[in-house]
Amino acid sequence: MKVFLDMDGVLANFFKGVCSAFGKNYDYRNLKEYNFWDSWNITREQVDKVCTVDFWSNLEPMHDAFDIFDAVCNKFPYSKDIYFLTTPMPNTDSWSGKAEWMRRYFSTFEEHLIITQASKSLLAGPDTLLIDDKDENIAEFTAIGGIGILVPRPWNELRGWANESLQVVKNSLEML
Repeated sequence: MKVFLDMDGVLANFFKGVCSAFGKNYDYRNLKEYNFWDSWNITREQVDKVCTVDFWSNLEPMHDAFDIFDAVCNKFPYSKDIYFLTTPMPNTDSWSGKAEWMRRYFSTFEEHLIITQASKSLLAGPDTLLIDDKDENIAEFTAIGGIGILVPRPWNELRGWANESLQVVKNSLEML
């Protein structure tokens, strides 16, 4: 099985980086929606402008990033089938910044990084798994025939399980 592991919101703490860039308080438990910056009157264009190479390469990992990755590796010990799949911002610096982040935290998987503006569902098939934090990505991926695991986060439909995200991912992996 090919496994596609999302970066932003699953492994990399994009939201904390955005909060820091705009001088906002980061509180994981109180992030209520995926586009939370709308309530701050910050546009996507403003967010895109701060998404420089340094922004991406200096993002902190999510609190459970390495545990989620370990759970995936335990389920699928053949690392050649595990890929990191991420969508860049329009800012072209996001491509190299995401690659830098990957080298910093998952250097042995550097060649398994896929950065694409195409829909993640293009990679869906009967023997593919997407692990992502965005409801829409999972819905599109599974509609095409792939398998999806939605990582519970405060901004998605599994928000009630956000504090148990690792256990939810582990349970979902066991059911495969």
